[in-house]
Amino acid sequence: MASRMVLERVALKTLQRFHHETLNTFSDQETLVDAVQNRPGIFGANPVSFLSIRARRPGVRISDLEEALLNDRSLLRAGAFRGSLFVLSAVDYPIYYRSLYHLLQTQGMETLRKAGIDERQLFRCSYLLKESQFELPRTMEQLTEVIFPALKKKYEPEVLRLLFRKLCDVGVLVRTSNKGWRGNDFAYALFEKWLPDINLSGENPESARTEIVRRYLRCYGPASLEDIAWWTGFGSTQIQRSIGHLRREAVRFPVEGFREDLVGLRECVELLRKPEQARAPIQFLPPWDPFTFGWANKRRVIEKEWQPWVYDNACNAASTIVESGRVVGIWQFRDVPTNMFEFHVFAPYAAKRREIFHAAEEFVTELAELSSAPSIQLFERELGRTLAERGRSAFMWPLGKEILKDTSNTRVASSPMERRTSNTFRNRYLDAEHLVRPGAEATLS
Repeated sequence: MASRMVLERVALKTLQRFHHETLNTFSDQETLVDAVQNRPGIFGANPVSFLSIRARRPGVRISDLEEALLNDRSLLRAGAFRGSLFVLSAVDYPIYYRSLYHLLQTQGMETLRKAGIDERQLFRCSYLLKESQFELPRTMEQLTEVIFPALKKKYEPEVLRLLFRKLCDVGVLVRTSNKGWRGNDFAYALFEKWLPDINLSGENPESARTEIVRRYLRCYGPASLEDIAWWTGFGSTQIQRSIGHLRREAVRFPVEGFREDLVGLRECVELLRKPEQARAPIQFLPPWDPFTFGWANKRRVIEKEWQPWVYDNACNAASTIVESGRVVGIWQFRDVPTNMFEFHVFAPYAAKRREIFHAAEEFVTELAELSSAPSIQLFERELGRTLAERGRSAFMWPLGKEILKDTSNTRVASSPMERRTSNTFRNRYLDAEHLVRPGAEATLS
């Protein structure tokens, strides 16, 4: 139960500003590891992870992220919320592992069973890998020979990728190096050798789940119970119980435009009352960014009228242009065969077009450096059909995949975001049986 502490009604713009200054900006006093640790929700797939971090700290280099992942090993890529891949603090990973153990254990097992790999075979693969005690990171192909030394039946590549994802989820393997800033073909190491000081256990998850809810509220709160369910994957009973454990810290926030009070931490009260800081720069956020994925209620970041061009029916989020905590447009980048950056500013923010165009010019310079492109053409493009009308993976091309510049020779390009779609949702996450369904939100008393 949240505290009945009486608070003034908070304007939605105040919430947006607050999250733009906290969630969307890394403090000068934070190291890269601190910043990621304080903002759980950075997706782990490439190039999304680096683009999300770079948007919040423009000076960061790919080598900085690789240093933390591969040399210091203070960060790691691991499955967590919604069963997807995230960049997490290595020190904190046992908390996420303990709280999400059941979800990580069951995620994807039905698909593996259909391919002929059940829990017993998964256990045998784990045993063979640990018994081998291999020292240096190895590729999926090399480790496949270890776990299937006399394999007569050939498994499909997607099945093998899911198997290795499960071996990471259960704490046997850990993802290490990858090929290039856009590559998602990782090498793997034994978890116990890569991070020997970290012990993983799925037992007694209650306190860990309460800590996860606390961390969510510290970063994304004030939020509704539905928001917490969307982000954590916990059921309504668990969320109510965790909020009950936080009763001395949790406070109800009345917010303009919301029927029900939102829940936040007491420590956020004074932060929300702080005067607005210096205006933050316009940001270009990639798909699956923490800001566009932080809440089930998308009105937190964008007006309902424009949501169909940012979110598809399964809640995958497109790459967005963000100003003062609001989504004001969308963008996409083609890196072959013609380097093109395309964007659109939503009608209510047309007065900001010139400012956004200049910000886009600077961002394009960064993309050219990252992609080794000699030049990138910059185009403003009209809105086409909504994401739902264009089918699966349309969110990777929110302005359309076809190159419309030369209508006599329509070509299709490849997006660096499209190298792997393992994080793509196939169905609405809230439709899962173990989650809070829309309209079933419990009331705080």
